[in-house]
Amino acid sequence: MAELERMDLSAKKLLYNINFMVKHLHSVLIFVLGFFSVAASAQGPAAVTKPNDGYYRIVNARQRPDGKQYVYVTGKIAAQPNATKAGVATLAGTVVHLETKVDDKDPSRLNVTTLRSQGVDVINGYLNPAIEQVEGELKKKLKEKLGGFVGSLAYGTIEVDVIGKWDLKMHMKPVKTSDNRNAYYAFATVPSMEPVCSFYKKYTTGGLGALAGSSVKAAVKGVSMGLYNALEANNPDKVWDEVLKLALAKIESSPYAGTEIANVVKRYIKADRINQGQTYYLISGGLKKVTVGNKAFDPANPTGTSHNEYDGTLPKFDFVNNNTTDQWYGPELPVTGDAAMWILEKVDDTNYFGVKPSTNMKGRDGKYYTTLYVDFPFEIKGDVVAYTIEGVNAKNAEGYYFAKVKKLAQQGDIVPAQTAVVLECNSTNPADNQLLPTGDETPVTSNNRLCGTFFGGVINGLTVKDGVGNDYNVTNDNIRAFNINTADSRNPIGFYKVKSNVTNIPGNKAFVVLTNAEAQAKGFVLEFEDGGTTGIETIETSKNSTEDGVYYDLQGRRVENPTRGIYIVNGKKVVIK
Repeated sequence: MAELERMDLSAKKLLYNINFMVKHLHSVLIFVLGFFSVAASAQGPAAVTKPNDGYYRIVNARQRPDGKQYVYVTGKIAAQPNATKAGVATLAGTVVHLETKVDDKDPSRLNVTTLRSQGVDVINGYLNPAIEQVEGELKKKLKEKLGGFVGSLAYGTIEVDVIGKWDLKMHMKPVKTSDNRNAYYAFATVPSMEPVCSFYKKYTTGGLGALAGSSVKAAVKGVSMGLYNALEANNPDKVWDEVLKLALAKIESSPYAGTEIANVVKRYIKADRINQGQTYYLISGGLKKVTVGNKAFDPANPTGTSHNEYDGTLPKFDFVNNNTTDQWYGPELPVTGDAAMWILEKVDDTNYFGVKPSTNMKGRDGKYYTTLYVDFPFEIKGDVVAYTIEGVNAKNAEGYYFAKVKKLAQQGDIVPAQTAVVLECNSTNPADNQLLPTGDETPVTSNNRLCGTFFGGVINGLTVKDGVGNDYNVTNDNIRAFNINTADSRNPIGFYKVKSNVTNIPGNKAFVVLTNAEAQAKGFVLEFEDGGTTGIETIETSKNSTEDGVYYDLQGRRVENPTRGIYIVNGKKVVIK
């Protein structure tokens, strides 16, 4: 009986496996850091030097004339090596958190243990959970169908004889570019189907087969007759062909069916370029299969026979295999050269990340203001002050509503991960406003009312969280975007209602989402802890200079006998010392 369920499990396993494989390649294509090793040399592999854990930019080693070489993550399933050196300084989507460890099976390569950018953790948030899901579901089904004791034994067999024979990790291995720069190959290995065939044979022949072989076979037929025939023939390549068919159907029915990454995977499946047991190297650009007459590849005459050609027209992800036995087109990897190599560029004082406020966002204090929402924590290196919004106030006598600003950090301080902030800068030059990524991405709870998204999105339908963790369903009516009110003579900077024709909010920016009661206000002027605002900056040293005016406190209440403090007189801020 155990065997009946066993095949159900085997078939199920294949489905999980293909799903996993597609997701695995998907991850590699999106984020660029699935680094795999080349076969070890005869003398034994030399130990690899582990790069320091931290934040990097990933640069393709092929030097394009247009400079588009930096990996830029623009969505959960959207990234390309298409950013330039000149543009990356202010792009949070080019900052990748990388951690590695030396592979205990092959000291010449590293296992990637953290690979994170823009809130997406490929290893810990995606790859490892996917593996755990596969293994957990297998164990559950085996115990359900075979009973606790027999099911555990069967799972042990799968764990050792199937999963244990696969390399499901992401790796990295150093390589030298054509001009002797340090780089890495990035590649992933597709699981071999030989262990699956062996597993099927074990449970459908011999003593186990006599016991439940017919039931096991029936279960496989229920999944796919093609899969059944391939397993019966004990042909790993044909098993893989059938698994790919199941994968293709799964892709076509998924929410990502029309995405670029899905199209890449589908194209390779249809072109028979994803093969079981092979290793695939990530490249920038593409590969063309050139057929010359009826001539198979001849290394002595590569252009006069069928061959592979590198196509570097577009700065896009693609991949090539490590197959050296393709007798028709020849090997793929050597053709791509530096395009298959990736350079780790540490984010530091030289290769910095910074912000560039708009010249329009200048307060009367001479400071420039912008907002930021990023996944990583950062140390403020430049002359920058970070603020959060701790609440919103009712209007004063002048008709202003205020966003209450709280100072969070300044030069030398750390802003926690995933903290939406208003930044006050003395310059619009990003080099003067450097923010150094450091630490991990653990968020810190606060009373911050600011919200943000990593990739932006359509306003209506967007769901975000504030610093407390409160959920907000964003609409055009309740969102207030950071801007300057040019219709007001005092040009107050704050958070304002967006125009009706604005449908999207940008990524890595902060905004305020109001409650129904707060939404009556069209905008909120920034009000700092000392009562100051960015748009009202007249300072008086005594009350005599404004003796004829009417004094109001910052809550809009009239003051008959003002003493030391900050007041509003004739629409301007007055400080009596």
